[in-house]
Amino acid sequence: MEFRELKTFQVVASLLSFNNAANVLHLAQSTVSAQIRSLENSLGKELFIRSGKKISLTPEGVKLLDYSQKLINIEKEIQSVFGKLNDQYGTLTIKTPQTVSTCFLPDVVKDFQLIFPKVGFDIDWCTSFNLVDIFKAGIIDLAFLITDQFKDKNLFVEEITKIEMILTAHPDDELSKNEKISIKDLNNQTIIYAKSDCNYIKILQKMLIQSDIKPKKLIAINSLDAIKKLLLLNNGVAFLPKIIVYDELNKGLLKSLNWTGDDFNTKLVMIWSKEKHISEPLNGFMIMMKKRYGFSQVEGMEKACP
Repeated sequence: MEFRELKTFQVVASLLSFNNAANVLHLAQSTVSAQIRSLENSLGKELFIRSGKKISLTPEGVKLLDYSQKLINIEKEIQSVFGKLNDQYGTLTIKTPQTVSTCFLPDVVKDFQLIFPKVGFDIDWCTSFNLVDIFKAGIIDLAFLITDQFKDKNLFVEEITKIEMILTAHPDDELSKNEKISIKDLNNQTIIYAKSDCNYIKILQKMLIQSDIKPKKLIAINSLDAIKKLLLLNNGVAFLPKIIVYDELNKGLLKSLNWTGDDFNTKLVMIWSKEKHISEPLNGFMIMMKKRYGFSQVEGMEKACP
């Protein structure tokens, strides 16, 4: 039995998916499956009940999950005690919406590298995976969300700045002719949204359901650039952070529609585990992020966003 197999088991057991665990661990699914089979062979017990694409823990799997968590906690304690010896090296693993990785992180990463030149980054866009489970499995150091609210008893959540959201479309779109736009105007419209920003779309979906609005179709794309191109081709409307389309709005290529519905403004929050050792580089990165963007919409930063 190898410790890496236990850590892989921890992730699979937390997400209850070999495929999702493989994506999070940046491994091939066959590698994850092989590690779990090796662990099961070492213990002489099956750890998962496999039923088609769904899996669940066996009683032995539940027991091992408890033990593996204890071992991972011990690893964290060791890292906490000896962490300062290696604080100037390593990699910070961050989950973030694409808007944040595109518009907020580059300047901070650049400044960070001047102080911690030997510390690298593994920055991944948000996915549908549960952040709580990912933190519990010890996979990431830090996460950001664009959301109206997020709480968990095991996680610290700190607001960084406000994010102004707008409903935007091509100037020739039929909705651009309206002086005011309400939720009812979205009925039978093509609505584009960013999967890579992962959380604020839930606010829009909630509004559509509560008002019984049925769009003509929803187009979910994992690329902000692709969304802008669709808007520029007059192919739908989109709720987006204003910073993403700042230049297009100034040039008159896109139009911010006068939204009169429920407040859609959100906030950028920074999230980290209450149990995790905060290394000097991680603490430094968090401080830099707060100092650069802290607590209010930053004037002019939109211009720096590609």
